[in-house]
Amino acid sequence: MTFTRAWRDMRTMKTLFSETEAEADRLGDREPGLEHLLLASFALPDGTTGRVFDRLGSNRDALREAIIHVHGEALAAAGMTDTGAATSALSRPRTGPLRLTEPAQGAFRNAVALAKSDRRPIVGADIVAAVATITHGTAARALESLGLVRSAVVDAARSEQAR
Repeated sequence: MTFTRAWRDMRTMKTLFSETEAEADRLGDREPGLEHLLLASFALPDGTTGRVFDRLGSNRDALREAIIHVHGEALAAAGMTDTGAATSALSRPRTGPLRLTEPAQGAFRNAVALAKSDRRPIVGADIVAAVATITHGTAARALESLGLVRSAVVDAARSEQAR
């Protein structure tokens, strides 16, 4: 790995992780998960996540709304009717390392491994492909509610990675 690529990957990870935490805060979630990681990938300067979703006929706003909808359904299924708290931003001190859910950690590791195997920097499409392979959880249900087939999302992400 060249020094330049390593530096770029560190900047990418810093942006990705800070935006992942911010997305969790904006959605009122205490622990950043797959859905927050996926939303955060839109903030990466390479623009590949936006192009993947454009290719699929969707965008960041639609994904965020789908996530909010899925969260609301989960709360309703648990018998909680006050879903206003679920979409209010949290304000918590930013201390210590980012603590992703286990599925989000796994997806991030898979995205890094994919970029490494292709001998290129990490891009948003890597995150999209890794998240889309997860079959359960909020991110999977949000993609499904947008009418997106996970295999098509992975294929679109891989096409974007090849560019």
